[in-house]
Amino acid sequence: MNVVQIYLCHDDARFSDESFPVNVQQSVGIDHMTSDAAILKNGERAEVDTLILCTGYRFAFPFLSDDCKPAILHDGQVVDGLYWHLIHAAFPTMSFVGIPMKICPFPLFDRQVRFFLATLDGSVKLPSAEEMLDNVRKETEASVTAEKAPDHFHVFGESQWDYNDKLATAAGFEPLKTVVGKIYEFSANQRKTNLQGYRLQTYKILDHVTFMNYTDPYLEYLATKKP
Repeated sequence: MNVVQIYLCHDDARFSDESFPVNVQQSVGIDHMTSDAAILKNGERAEVDTLILCTGYRFAFPFLSDDCKPAILHDGQVVDGLYWHLIHAAFPTMSFVGIPMKICPFPLFDRQVRFFLATLDGSVKLPSAEEMLDNVRKETEASVTAEKAPDHFHVFGESQWDYNDKLATAAGFEPLKTVVGKIYEFSANQRKTNLQGYRLQTYKILDHVTFMNYTDPYLEYLATKKP
């Protein structure tokens, strides 16, 4: 059986080579393609017959009419006019859940939904449209001052935890447990050194700030144990 050679081409920090099978070669990004090869940015030629693009996506809302469609900026990476990256300032009964990037997804989405529901049932009173747009403007200016790239306006990273707390405080629901952030950060570090196996890690929450990480042998035991 022939082993397929795979090239992982990217410009980010290198993953540990131990994370990959022997048939996966980590390389720099692609400069251009020819009819039968990828020419890498270091000049190397990788002969390939299949190209898989993993470049993310651009925001688009073709199902919305022009009168309520938010403006999309910076090559499809920023949705303009969203109060707290969520609520359409001009149409405050419309929300866009899940816009932030580089976050722990489902806990943040849950916070967003709870906050939005609180605005609908009247528990939270939103500012005027003008005030919400002014908030977006100020946050955009703060992002520029912090030297974030314009297309990274919705990229949160560490700021996601303060954002989650802000939503919880405003709507009066329980904030996210600190331990969730700790597990997220631990898993992110595991990804750097154990790209194949980090998703298989199993965690047990012990209290609000402490968790246990089970080892791979334990996972094998769980998988083979009879009920």
